[in-house]
Amino acid sequence: MPEIDLSLLIYGLVVGLGAGAIAGILAGLTGVGGGLIYMPVFYAFLPGAVDGVAIHVFASLVAVVITGFFSARSHWRLKHVDSQMLKVLLPGLIVGAGLGLWSTLHLPEAWVLLALAMLDGWMAYDYGRNVLVKPTGKPSASLFSGPIGFISGALGIGGGTMIAPLLRRFVPLRIAVGTSAACGLLMTLGAVLANILLEPVWHDVLAEQSMFLAGAWLGIAMVLPKSTAWAARLHSVVPEHTLRASLKATFMLLAIGLIVAAILSALS
Repeated sequence: MPEIDLSLLIYGLVVGLGAGAIAGILAGLTGVGGGLIYMPVFYAFLPGAVDGVAIHVFASLVAVVITGFFSARSHWRLKHVDSQMLKVLLPGLIVGAGLGLWSTLHLPEAWVLLALAMLDGWMAYDYGRNVLVKPTGKPSASLFSGPIGFISGALGIGGGTMIAPLLRRFVPLRIAVGTSAACGLLMTLGAVLANILLEPVWHDVLAEQSMFLAGAWLGIAMVLPKSTAWAARLHSVVPEHTLRASLKATFMLLAIGLIVAAILSALS
C-alpha cells in the first residue's frame, strides 16, 4: 500500500475541484462525460514523468464515471432519458470501450490528443447547424455503438461527443443529451471494471499516481452535484439556439488547444 503524501493529495484535490466544476457544466449541457476536459487536465497536471498516455486515459474515464453518475441522475429526474435507446446502444458501447481503454497501453499520446481535437471540431460543427428530428427513427446499434465505444475508451471520454449528435437526429436535444449521459456512465463504468479485473498491468500504472488521483477524483465528486444539476436545468429555460451557439464556441476553443498540444507532443 503506498504511503500517504498529503501534498499530492491536496494538489490533486485542487485540480479536481477546478476540473469538476467546468466538466460538470459541460456534461449537464451536452451529455458528454467530461472527458474532453479531464483528459487535457490530467495530461497537463499529472505530477512527475509519465510514460505513455494510458494513465491519463484511465484517470479520465474514472472521472467520467463520477461525472456521468451526477449528470445522468439529473437528466433521469427530469425525464430526459430514452430507456429504449439506452438498451439498444449499451452492449456495443461497453464492449467497444473496454477494448479501447486496453489499447491505450500501446497508443502514442500525440495520436490521442489529435483525435480528441478532431472530435471537438466535429462537435463545434454539429452544434452549429440545424438537424431535422425524426421521432420514428432509431439508431443502428450494430453500425454505431461498437465503434463509438472503442473510440471513447481509447480517448478517455464518455462518448457524448458522438452519442449526443447521433441521437439528436431522432429525438429532441434534451432527450439526446440525457440518454447520452446515461450511456456514458454505464459504458465507462463497464470499461474501467473490465480492465481492472482482466489486465494486471493497470495495477502498477495506477499505483504510481494513486495519491494525486485519489485527491483529483474526490475533488471532482465534491463539486459535480451542483454543477451538473444546474447545467441540466438550463435546457428547460434557455432557448436551444442559444445553447447551441455557446457549445459551438466552447468546442472550437477546445479543438484548437488540443491541436497545439498534439503538435508539441509529436515534436518532443
